[in-house]
Amino acid sequence: MTRGAARIGEEQREDWRTDLDPKIQAVRRLARRYGARLLAADGMFAGLAAVVTPEHWSAGGVHPTPAGHAALAEAWPRLVARSGRAVSNRIAYRAG
Repeated sequence: MTRGAARIGEEQREDWRTDLDPKIQAVRRLARRYGARLLAADGMFAGLAAVVTPEHWSAGGVHPTPAGHAALAEAWPRLVARSGRAVSNRIAYRAG
């Protein structure tokens, strides 16, 4: 288990999903509407959590741990490669 990770009770997880699921659906609708690539991280993490504890991937159930960030970083190029559309390797950064 990731150091500092908190286990989430089933009741808390159900409350959390009740709030989160409509937001996930809204993001999916927007991605379809605008033809955007969407990395379905929720499903990806659900699959990963079946192999290794959920807390390994996301401490507290929301923000990714370093392992969760690594999984996202590995999944994104695969998604882009499957889409067949080119993506610039330049990242724009503006200091706030």
